[in-house]
Amino acid sequence: MAAACASVDPTAVPASTSSGVAISADARSGRGEVMRTDPGLDTWTAALPADTDINRIVYRSTSGVDGAATAVSGAVFIPSDERRPADGWPLIAYAHGTTGISRDCAPSDRPDMFGDLGAIDDFLRRGYAVVTTDYQGLGIRTGEPAAHPYLEPHTAAYNVVDAVRAARSVEPSIGSQWFAVGRSQGGAAAWATAEQYAAYGDDTGELLGAVAVAPLLDATYLVHNAQDGALTVAQRYLYPLLVQGVAQGSDQVTPGDHLGQGAAGTLSCSSTATALAAQPAPPDEFRAVTPGAADDLMAAVQAYALPRDSTEVPIIAFYGSRDDIIPPDVMQLTLARACGAGDRVLRVRREGQGHSLDPGSMMAKWMSDRLTGQVAPSDC
Repeated sequence: MAAACASVDPTAVPASTSSGVAISADARSGRGEVMRTDPGLDTWTAALPADTDINRIVYRSTSGVDGAATAVSGAVFIPSDERRPADGWPLIAYAHGTTGISRDCAPSDRPDMFGDLGAIDDFLRRGYAVVTTDYQGLGIRTGEPAAHPYLEPHTAAYNVVDAVRAARSVEPSIGSQWFAVGRSQGGAAAWATAEQYAAYGDDTGELLGAVAVAPLLDATYLVHNAQDGALTVAQRYLYPLLVQGVAQGSDQVTPGDHLGQGAAGTLSCSSTATALAAQPAPPDEFRAVTPGAADDLMAAVQAYALPRDSTEVPIIAFYGSRDDIIPPDVMQLTLARACGAGDRVLRVRREGQGHSLDPGSMMAKWMSDRLTGQVAPSDC
């Protein structure tokens, strides 16, 4: 079965197969428009610095699958006004990691934001305003059942960029400079934001850089591993979400062709856990039923792979030497593609750390250096 799956050159930049979708006039005219605001949750207020101004929002964005207007939920966090810079708060647009692919998997609907409150607390204490996006299809406050096209890069980028537009309309004290920051799925969203900024980010101010922590940029290796029966335990937790999430944006992928009866997993999130909490099935439950089905899935996943378009936005990418979801050799090859395309990338390998790696103080310094106008370093 492994031989039947379409071969992929790991050093080649994927063709931009999903970039030709035209954005509708309705979507373009309404980008970032705030449709609804709600107070922040009490648990957030208790966990974050005193006097943090918090608003949950629903805002308009664009689907990268068909170019239509969508509604997306998120939240805006503003530090205490006592420390506001004269030129406004620098903004972090934060993109979360994988939670699930159903509407009940939105961090902005959760008391602990699936653990992201800690990161938001750190950003606030460092003097940043923060806006979060739940991504299209996640969130019970949007009023529409739009699908969540897991890892589709244009949708993710549009959702992040439009969250910046929405944040500024909610809070005029936000300045013109901003960063895209994310982990895992969110790391890919931050990277996609850097790539789409030139074409889609007009009137959002200056994107100073993207921070991608353990970014899931190119998941084609997971499809290969599934056909070989070689998925790690951690990858078997993720694979059902990959298959069913990609199927939400691709008519060529049928989940039942790739997930045995015991491998379907769960799409939704319980009251306390993400969809990744489901018990993984044995490796042989993840092989495609036919070589053609394997090729269709590979093509769909490859169409979402990053990097794909060169960008002038500097990027810092952190990855772990013991990541059991994204092997370090896969990450190194993927990042090498970005270097080959001419991107300014600083690649930081954390020895002994896994997928939940700690970027440490280097991330904060890299961002503060961009705020002071220093040239972004690259090791390409």
